[in-house]
Amino acid sequence: MTEKLSGMEEMTSQMAALGAQLRWGANLDLPVGGHPDGEMLVCGMGGSGITGDFLSAVAATEGRRTSVHKDYGLPGWAAREKPSVVVVSYSGDTSEALSSWESARDLGLSVTVVTTGGKLGEIATRAGHRAVTVPGGFQPRSALGYGLSAVLRVAAAAGAIGDPRPSLEEAASIADSLSGPEGGGQAIASDLAAAMADRMVGIYGSSPLTTVAAYRWKTQINENAKRAAFRATMPEATHNEITGWDFPTGLADSRVGLVALRDRDEHPGVSKRFGHLEALTADRVSWTGEVWAQGSSPLARLISLVAVGDLFSLELARVAGADPVRVELIDRLKERMTPSPDSGPRAF
Repeated sequence: MTEKLSGMEEMTSQMAALGAQLRWGANLDLPVGGHPDGEMLVCGMGGSGITGDFLSAVAATEGRRTSVHKDYGLPGWAAREKPSVVVVSYSGDTSEALSSWESARDLGLSVTVVTTGGKLGEIATRAGHRAVTVPGGFQPRSALGYGLSAVLRVAAAAGAIGDPRPSLEEAASIADSLSGPEGGGQAIASDLAAAMADRMVGIYGSSPLTTVAAYRWKTQINENAKRAAFRATMPEATHNEITGWDFPTGLADSRVGLVALRDRDEHPGVSKRFGHLEALTADRVSWTGEVWAQGSSPLARLISLVAVGDLFSLELARVAGADPVRVELIDRLKERMTPSPDSGPRAF
């Protein structure tokens, strides 16, 4: 009988599979270079919905635009603009995603679903909508490589972005080099976790690309390490947030640590602001470190930051003795939102 893995062992193993997941998507049997059929809208929540944020960041580097919807239904403009809709739900049972699918169906929009199955896969297949089935058995947040690569391939098939396969291969190689068993990201993650052991983590993004990565860091710290964290965006933060480190007296200096996520393509003005900002706020808040994106393509650079951030969240969990798999409050909320069998559909 196989011994059950601990939460830390399970999540560490799943995170190390990021490169393999991206390669899976690169090899999907989907066309490339379709004719754009309106703007693409990605709908989803949590570790599934963030694939839409990643798509938007990558598309922007190509001079294209896609949108993300993280709510029930569809945005008000969808009925007028008639976007191509991609609904992403790893479980296939996320209530917001099901609601988005129903709204898209009612509007007669082109819909693709990305899921392991569940109710979403069932009703989409029954309705004749394309369903991309991703492998199961992972926590949704540790299946990012599957969901993201599938969404990128669907977007390319619709002409919303260019061919992502070369970038997916590069990103997979970088993920392996950072988050694999002998990956170089572990040392960075361990150093950051040691410096942040008793601090709330703030992650500053230096560009649209790194700001998406910063949000991934935040949510991974929330779910894996069970800790509060926040994200800020440069240069916007220098117009408001930096004035907020004075009070309560001593709190920011002793209990907050900031990490900057940097990228070679950040605006020179942002680079200059970082230098001045650290000097001006050194007596108010601790700048614990910075992590530079690695790689050539925007996708690879984004994934390099994801890989380090995932490891960082696991190190914070290890330091605190937290189980990175359990999400007790989310599970309890699901229970409260789920009606009895005879009172209608589930609402989470």
